[in-house]
Amino acid sequence: MTIATQLGLIIASIALLLGIMAAVRALARRYGWSPELQRKCIHIATCVYALTLPLTFSATWPVLVLVAVSLAVMLVLRLPRFAKEGLGSTLHGVERESYGELLLAVAVGFLFFRSVGSPVLYVLPITVLALSDAAAALTGTRYGKKFFQVEAGTKSHEGVAMFFLVTWIVAMVLLLLMTDIERVNVILLSLMIAAFGALVEANSWRGLDNLFVPVGIHLFLASHLQTPPLELLLLAFAFVAILMLMVSQAPRLGLSAHAASSYTVLVFLICAVTAPHNAILPLAAVFSHLVAREMRPTKSPYPDLDFLAAIAGVALFWLFLGEYTQKNALNVYNLTFAGSALVFLTVAAGRWLFLAGIAAALLFAGILEIAKWNPAPSQWQGILWPWVAASLALCLCIPALWPDFLDRHRSVRTVALALPVPLALFVTKAILL
Repeated sequence: MTIATQLGLIIASIALLLGIMAAVRALARRYGWSPELQRKCIHIATCVYALTLPLTFSATWPVLVLVAVSLAVMLVLRLPRFAKEGLGSTLHGVERESYGELLLAVAVGFLFFRSVGSPVLYVLPITVLALSDAAAALTGTRYGKKFFQVEAGTKSHEGVAMFFLVTWIVAMVLLLLMTDIERVNVILLSLMIAAFGALVEANSWRGLDNLFVPVGIHLFLASHLQTPPLELLLLAFAFVAILMLMVSQAPRLGLSAHAASSYTVLVFLICAVTAPHNAILPLAAVFSHLVAREMRPTKSPYPDLDFLAAIAGVALFWLFLGEYTQKNALNVYNLTFAGSALVFLTVAAGRWLFLAGIAAALLFAGILEIAKWNPAPSQWQGILWPWVAASLALCLCIPALWPDFLDRHRSVRTVALALPVPLALFVTKAILL
């Protein structure tokens, strides 16, 4: 397939998306469809089209370009002129704040890139997102009677149960059709995927389920598709035990049960992708965030969930960049979380800056030690300590000099301070080497 043909298919795909939105808008006006129904129609249609991408494109780059163009179009449709009365009203007519359409595009690109050569790792998560998410939303809207509170609103037990049931059926069917794994594994994996997906969906907010559900299922399936049944059972029991422990201890940590279970899922996924010691610095960042939140509260309404979204985004960013460039990104990934932890600890220290200095020294030694534990392919950057020193110095000085800078949008601004030096290290060394 020529480049011109693939570019033409990208343009046609965007035109098809806009055409579907126009058709849904016209039907909604004629038949009085609710904003939620309009949004779910667009959601299902987009996911169904996403399932055709492996048949439409023979390379990865056209899909990544399509995702980038789609994101640009979706951002334009968020402008008030289009969001209220134009095509964007099919997506933004709901009262709640949501970034679901943007995150769906990101999830499709991420899954397509990582699933080359293993179609089930792409098809199963996207199918779950298309069917289970819509079924849960429509069930909860129409038949929901028992609701539970989340930070950004309410969800229904009926909707979560429907998500579990549909996901279980979808996973069973696709694993039987698209893999040759043992039937026992099919049953166990299907149940675990359904339970895991329902938990993630129940704990998502602002449309983040469009990212967390498919990516979470993909990462879990990629790591455990060939895992023996006994190990799967032990893994399931261990996850449930840790989840129950975290939820029971949530009040002591100043966390809601929602936030505690979300952090548990994130750490579980990190350990599914990499060695457990690479979860040390993300956990340090989480606990540093909790300390900073208590010592100097942020003005953000949902600081715990905002930080969860930020660190999940950072982890996926480094996973994608490392695999795309075929350069191991573990050291820069850890450096980003070490910098984030130091930002929070500096904010928490206030006038006692010597405590932040001690934290910086411990993090400096810690990241260099953890780097030694990682395999040889992660050592391609060469000498790390000057970059570590530079990153920690930035993450110490800015919060110390301008602590008010972190009072609003703390999670995003923390990442903005922690990311530049690791990114410069990765890009510089990748170009030079």
